[in-house]
Amino acid sequence: MNTEKKLMSLINSMQVLTSTLDLDEVLHQLINEVLSVIEGANASILFLFDENLNKLYAKTAVGFDMNHMRAVKLSPGEGMSGQTFLSGKGKIFSRREDTQQGMSNITPETKEIYAKSLGELTYPTSTLCVPLISKGSSIGVLTVDIFGKNVVFTNDDLKLLETFATQASIAVENAMLFSQNERSTKIHEELSKVSLSQGGLTEITETLGHLVKKDVAIYNEFLDVLGACSSKCEETAKQMITHGESFLHDAMDQVGFSFYPIHSLEGIKGIYCFPIRTDTFVIGLLTVFMREEIVLDPLDRVAIEQANTIFALEMSRQERLLFNDFTYSGYILDQLLNNSADKLPYKKLAKLNINENHNQFIVATLSINDSALSLNVASQRKQQLYRLIYRSLSRFDYKTLVLDKNTEMMLLFILPDHVTEKEGLDRLKRLFARLNETTSKTLSLTLRAGLGRVTSEFLGVKTSYRDARRSVQYMQTATSQKEILSYDELGPYRLIMRTDKDELEDYVYDILGPILNYDQKNQTELFKTLKVFLECNQNMTSSASQLFVHTNTIKYRLNTMKEILAVPSFEGRLLFNLQLGIYICEYLGVCGNPTNDQE
Repeated sequence: MNTEKKLMSLINSMQVLTSTLDLDEVLHQLINEVLSVIEGANASILFLFDENLNKLYAKTAVGFDMNHMRAVKLSPGEGMSGQTFLSGKGKIFSRREDTQQGMSNITPETKEIYAKSLGELTYPTSTLCVPLISKGSSIGVLTVDIFGKNVVFTNDDLKLLETFATQASIAVENAMLFSQNERSTKIHEELSKVSLSQGGLTEITETLGHLVKKDVAIYNEFLDVLGACSSKCEETAKQMITHGESFLHDAMDQVGFSFYPIHSLEGIKGIYCFPIRTDTFVIGLLTVFMREEIVLDPLDRVAIEQANTIFALEMSRQERLLFNDFTYSGYILDQLLNNSADKLPYKKLAKLNINENHNQFIVATLSINDSALSLNVASQRKQQLYRLIYRSLSRFDYKTLVLDKNTEMMLLFILPDHVTEKEGLDRLKRLFARLNETTSKTLSLTLRAGLGRVTSEFLGVKTSYRDARRSVQYMQTATSQKEILSYDELGPYRLIMRTDKDELEDYVYDILGPILNYDQKNQTELFKTLKVFLECNQNMTSSASQLFVHTNTIKYRLNTMKEILAVPSFEGRLLFNLQLGIYICEYLGVCGNPTNDQE
């Protein structure tokens, strides 16, 4: 083809390219027109640059199987196309040796994909590569190949392709901007329709998955799966928590989207993560699972980023509904705890399907034990904590009324009458154990949960609440390491906690004062030895084993204590008094220290 005919063909090609603003159509026409303009060419591929990933990805091709090529991602400088992109100048690879050398630095994975797209690993006889330049920057690379022909590209071919690429860049950029706006508008409108019809997160997620033709799932900030486009996708999302919990949390800390390659889940090649934000903090994560390729179309990605506000609004709406429900329940619980029998809200309880004939009641008290936190940080974490608690309670088997008072939260659990007290307490302990684990991991907050006794009467709710508070008060003592405690587990502490502190200190000094003072003056461990000895049912061998000392050492220490206390043996009432004194010491947090004010 002579130069004049080539220029006429170029002009005709540009008229075709500017006849539509549909990106896929523009790119398809561009590739085909290239093959008609560049004499001898029998294969071509167009790479576009993803700025966020810093990768070139194959967008369209002729002569290659795109089912394979769409999985290719080239770094700038990788392969012939990557080198051209990096230099910003057209390149000609005249011989097979040149093309082979130009592809020598592609990754083994890319080389394997390339071979599959051709049916075998073969290198072009000759190749032209030109960058697509827009506003002074490369937005992609157009590559043209000759396979199996005794034809070599010339500098004239390169100049012609560069001229074509210069004009084509304008058409591509215009089509990208139009398609981006069109795609974003369509996705936003479709999701808005579902949201306004109150279809919920599941239906919104299903709609998005259908629009982008990908598996889409939504997590909240605690990695609960709130919605998925299919049951299969939901299962994948749950598996992802096990295999990739750390990078899911990392993705929430990012300003924009994140991509992570996946090798541990069958059929999943990667995951795109988009943080879902409110004005103050991240409340969730939108994820797109990639099964067939690892590049999410930038048009879809931008549209998803813009549509993220719909998910944020829907999640906030659901949380408000949940919060309002618990706020009303707190109003009723407050009346139960503070009104006399004749003023109890029986009618309101009946509307909630709560009655004394078929229900049992137990109160739990949650205490936030982080006074060292700054006010702003504590307030934000408290909001997150409440969302976590409300979310957990909404999924719990037992209906719950919640009353919030500053750093304390009261919860009334309604148990079916066939549930035993032990079964109910066990279920609640497991619930609070999970809450504590999540709270500590995600919010760095410490919770203590006190559980009252089960009652079958509304009037007993006050008593159960008192019991729950005493359980928390005990856990707040200096020596307590517990985070969950029921009132029945307090044992003798139930009596100790009702006694005046000064009276308790006097008792400790009268019973154990000489031993505590001796330990302090002589740096010994008589008190610890006595405690272990009594816990081991006065078995010296077991006591020695626990304290990692010889049995004779236990015998010597016991004799020393007998001399200090001026008693011949440890038995009867003395044993009871000593054991009670140890309990009181632990409660007061003065183990191993004397009562100074009476020395």
